[in-house]
Amino acid sequence: MASTSRLVSVIGPAGSGKATLLRIARDALALQQRRVILVAPTKKAAIVAEREVGVTASSLHALLADYGWRWGDDAAGGQRWSRLRVGDVDDETGRRYLGPQRFPLRRGDRVIVDEAGMVDLQSTDALASVLQETGAGIAMIGDPRQAAPVGHVGAMALLTRHADHVVELRSVHRFADPAYGQLTLRLRQASTTAEAERVARELDSAGHIRRVDSVDAAHEAMVDEWCTREGRVALVVGTNDDADAINEAIQRRRVEEGDLQTGAVALGRSGQRMLVGDVIQTRRNDPAADVQNRATWIITGIDDDRLALTNLSDSTERRTIRIDYAAEHAHLAYASTVHGIQGETVDVSIVGLGVDAAGLYVGLTRGRRWNEAIVVASSAELAREELSDAMRRGVPEPTIEDSRRAAQMDLSRAARRVDATGPVGLGPKSVVGSPRLGR
Repeated sequence: MASTSRLVSVIGPAGSGKATLLRIARDALALQQRRVILVAPTKKAAIVAEREVGVTASSLHALLADYGWRWGDDAAGGQRWSRLRVGDVDDETGRRYLGPQRFPLRRGDRVIVDEAGMVDLQSTDALASVLQETGAGIAMIGDPRQAAPVGHVGAMALLTRHADHVVELRSVHRFADPAYGQLTLRLRQASTTAEAERVARELDSAGHIRRVDSVDAAHEAMVDEWCTREGRVALVVGTNDDADAINEAIQRRRVEEGDLQTGAVALGRSGQRMLVGDVIQTRRNDPAADVQNRATWIITGIDDDRLALTNLSDSTERRTIRIDYAAEHAHLAYASTVHGIQGETVDVSIVGLGVDAAGLYVGLTRGRRWNEAIVVASSAELAREELSDAMRRGVPEPTIEDSRRAAQMDLSRAARRVDATGPVGLGPKSVVGSPRLGR
């Protein structure tokens, strides 16, 4: 990472010490008087990286925007990318674009992309053009077997294929039980039925599978885990509906036990009730309030127009958000889907129903002390079968050919015939074509 290679790929399983590696790379680059520009796919991930590495970080999109890249939805509903030239008027601001101001890259600089497995192909293509123009180098560090990006996957596989150096970390350090750390590596690599079944048996024999007889019992078990376990507990589920059901059940339990204050109430998304003491998640970047999409907070106060928040991971980080922001962009966050928990490290992690391979792997690698999967099954054998099926459900990183086919579908979708009698979306025959398939 501190070499002169233009393209480096570092693949690190969960708990392999990627943050420690980044700190060492930072120091090695500083000794060479080379700049580190640390970016991540989301603002939340950038703040986590900044806290762990000790380098100012930003979102990848902020860097791309500084170099004139803009994106939005096209008439067919896909994402459209364009680029401003110096002197062009920026439709977003109404001002002329003057070129990069925040990130003036130069030859020898190292752009490090953390959580690179979550970067989509279009963003990577834009970044590659910036690096080609400036002479800066790129290091992608992440794990393509964890949560996938929103958009076309395959960017990390593509860059790894063409990288000057590829490094794969093979040791894990996060877990209190070293034997469990080795088991997570086998969980990560399980791709065949036989491999998945062996890992499921090992998880079961070590007590990491809990069998229940109904969906309601699974939800109740997750509520009990959050309310009774010591330390910070992560609950990972497959759908937002499951997360909502568990979140509201935990809130009711905490009200009954006197853990929440009911004197003031704020409304979150879809009219969800939020109380002082609740754990919530913000779902839109708000620079004015300095909150990020998927950042997690504890409500410490509610008044007529604002909520006071403390960061769940760092009690010294405090913010306030407007009541109207909360109503549109905040919700309870005791349980979440895989994208909500990606990048977090907690004491205990419990994985619920409906997760795919990435969700299972991410969920079972968040907890330092303990990790457990809850399965609805009538026997231990069926529980192991259900878990082994989940290990193979969903492809975490497609081949290059898969990515080409996905891009071709986007091209076909963008080329739908539009009825000349009116704009897209007006009238039953205004758009002809197949619906989008896949991710």
